[in-house]
Amino acid sequence: MFNRRCVRCGSTTFRADRSLGGRLVCSRCGIPADQLRAGSASQGGLRRPSQRGGGGFRFWLLLALVVFVLVVLFQSA
Repeated sequence: MFNRRCVRCGSTTFRADRSLGGRLVCSRCGIPADQLRAGSASQGGLRRPSQRGGGGFRFWLLLALVVFVLVVLFQSA
């Protein structure tokens, strides 16, 4: 039997949600039952970016800055 409490509201009643492919969700607040408690990085709360994809944001920010500087330089000329 599924003997678990909801991490958000503490309810013990769950139902299968067809829109989520049959995953169990809390009947009271709607959070998925397999959602782990937030706040711990090891349990899936705040996740660190992976080594491969961690620099994507910085790349686009730097590219936008370079384009902005080039546009400003060409506008003044």
